[in-house]
Amino acid sequence: MAAGNSTLSVLTNNVYFLPAIVSKWAQNERAELIAKSDYIKDHDIVVIQECFDIKACKTLRDNLRSQYPHQTPIVGEDKGSLFRVNGGTLILSKWPIKKKDEMLFKNLCGSDSHASKGVAYAVIDRDGVDVHVFGTHMQSEDTGCSKGQDAANRAEGANAWRAYIDKLNIPADELVILAGDFNTKRDTAEFKSLLDRLDVDQPTTYNGHAWTWDTNKNEIAHYNYPKLVPEYLDYVFTDRKHKNVKSAVQTVLMVRSPEYQISGVAYHEYSDHYPVQVVIEL
Repeated sequence: MAAGNSTLSVLTNNVYFLPAIVSKWAQNERAELIAKSDYIKDHDIVVIQECFDIKACKTLRDNLRSQYPHQTPIVGEDKGSLFRVNGGTLILSKWPIKKKDEMLFKNLCGSDSHASKGVAYAVIDRDGVDVHVFGTHMQSEDTGCSKGQDAANRAEGANAWRAYIDKLNIPADELVILAGDFNTKRDTAEFKSLLDRLDVDQPTTYNGHAWTWDTNKNEIAHYNYPKLVPEYLDYVFTDRKHKNVKSAVQTVLMVRSPEYQISGVAYHEYSDHYPVQVVIEL
């Protein structure tokens, strides 16, 4: 990076914009609130997941364009149909994007089988230096999946993603970032396997709230899943095979939105996930 640009701020945010035909969680109103929020401001890169609802996603993208004028398409948006939605993931950047691409996951189960989930890829020109950013939303846990199939799909997706990165022949001295909702619980055997399959380093420090999806504290998550325990699912990783970083400090931002109402009930959440910021020191 150029002198004075020794840090990079990356935000990953699952915005919970399910298609309006199946979910009525004030998607468009929340899109407007997210775009006005303080937490979305002043990052170099923002990676969005669950941007499924076309109207809400357009509102969010349009309202953020002044801050993040450079944007990838939504993963799988050209694969959408009456029975299949896009993959919900896209990358927004303060800096010019030189290249855009995507990789779709081959096997998904449960409700995810109706989405074109995968990986968004952007080569970002930050002051003349290329930064490679990958964003994803991996297979979720789902009662519609057979026993163990969701974890197997995540493992298969991670292997395919690593192979995809390797085929790009990215120079070893360039920074490679993998961000998103990995649907993998932190500090589990599956999490360790994920790091190894992707060949990535996790953040050097974890700060902020204890969970990224909190069924106790988050009003939306609690309403939908009152009996489930909170989980830590969202991360920003750096590739071990490429430019090393001095530190990567990940912070879960337990933010509250201005009040809005759904069927006469007041809510104060931007999403069912909390946004995650990572500051990378190079």
